[in-house]
Amino acid sequence: MDKHKYDFLIEEAKKLIQSRYCKEGHHTVVAAALLANNGKVYSALNVGTYQPSISTCAEIITIGMALKENRDLKIEAIACVRDDPAYIISPCGKCREYIADYSDDALVCVPVGAADYEFVPVSELLPNKYVKKV
Repeated sequence: MDKHKYDFLIEEAKKLIQSRYCKEGHHTVVAAALLANNGKVYSALNVGTYQPSISTCAEIITIGMALKENRDLKIEAIACVRDDPAYIISPCGKCREYIADYSDDALVCVPVGAADYEFVPVSELLPNKYVKKV
């Protein structure tokens, strides 16, 4: 895979967070951008509160936005960034579950070292995923 094939997702997330980030604001510190199977890019910010345990992650909101237009959503790739200046972060465990639920072969951008990144299948980040018995 071309390492830079999905760089536009990183740039989309960076652009969003840099246009909306406010250090003294309402805890908006993460942006996510995903490429869906319909070819569209969706991006969103997290919704923070003063009680961090009830905040909603940017990845989940982005998936919700994509589902609004794409009932049969499959995620091709997703990238997340944090703060200003924006830097790449790896999705939390809860978000990895959401991503895998909508595409077990989705590519997820993860940081590698201090200044590099790669896109890896979500299955590598979430081995032995929870599966509902039918």
